[in-house]
Amino acid sequence: MDAPDGRRDSAGLAWRVTGRLAALVLAGVVLTALRPILIPLVLAILLSFLVLPLVAWMTRRGVPASLAIVGAETAATLPFLGLFLVFSATVGPVSQALPKYKDRLIYQANQTIEAIIERVGDTEQREMVRREIGDNLLPGAFSGVVQFFQDGVSAATTAVGYLFLTLLLCGFILVEGRRFHEKFEEAYGQDHPMLDALQGIGHDVRAYVVAKTLISAFTGFCVWVFLELCSVDFAVFWGLLAFPLNFVPTVGAIVASLPPIVVAMVDPAMTAWGATGVAIGLLAINGAIGSVLDPRYVGQAVKVSPLVVFLSMLVWGALWGPIGMILAVPIMVSVKVICARIPALEPIATLMKG
Repeated sequence: MDAPDGRRDSAGLAWRVTGRLAALVLAGVVLTALRPILIPLVLAILLSFLVLPLVAWMTRRGVPASLAIVGAETAATLPFLGLFLVFSATVGPVSQALPKYKDRLIYQANQTIEAIIERVGDTEQREMVRREIGDNLLPGAFSGVVQFFQDGVSAATTAVGYLFLTLLLCGFILVEGRRFHEKFEEAYGQDHPMLDALQGIGHDVRAYVVAKTLISAFTGFCVWVFLELCSVDFAVFWGLLAFPLNFVPTVGAIVASLPPIVVAMVDPAMTAWGATGVAIGLLAINGAIGSVLDPRYVGQAVKVSPLVVFLSMLVWGALWGPIGMILAVPIMVSVKVICARIPALEPIATLMKG
């Protein structure tokens, strides 16, 4: 009698596991297919959290709601549009200079490799190694770096392309947000605990977005000033690139630091000590900000496990590309905050806690 029950339990467990895996796969397919809609929606939600206090402040002083929303959105987006215009003006010269830096880098790498393989094996083996590295490995590696760089620039351009839809959705969210409080009180009463939870969610997510934006802007400014003082080519561009990449934990700082280090290494006017100083300086800037400012200001708002952050970055990067990697942390912070404010989901928030 026990065997059939055991088989039924095993079959039920197998069906449940299969169903959940199928649901995850289906969710991934939907998130990828609806990326042109979902990315602007996520950006609009984050923007609405950011500008909501400004809208409330303006409406309390008699400004009509529609004008307050338009004014708050304009105030929030104009600085980013200005940065993008500067970014667009500098990306052209950088792209034109890439082949020159590629040739210099491959030449220097070949010189180093020549000095190493001269001591290895016989003449035929040395020639085979030299051909494999010089003709295949180095050009392929540099082409991969160039492709990643171009993908990052494309992601920034795509984000600006989403701007109109993002602002439109943000406007609707802010309009509904003003009425949502009244409708929720009418439906559930003024003292419902979920009302305080929703307000807490908005406060916590806004604290993260504001803190991370300010820290990222400060990082980009420090990188620009330091590289300008070191006379590294395209210092403004590298500073602007460090701003969005700083939203990507750990990996973003590394990716933002590598291109200017390589440019310093292959610059004929830069000595080996100068290039080493550039690398040390960028490491010190990112290390100081990452170990002092981030934990003090951003960490108080995040409080998410580093493993959860890293895994979410990989997942959202696979689903939505470079923009997904930037949005991964805000999304996981929002999920963690929501779970922490809902009693039934508190165990999930505890597991995500840093």
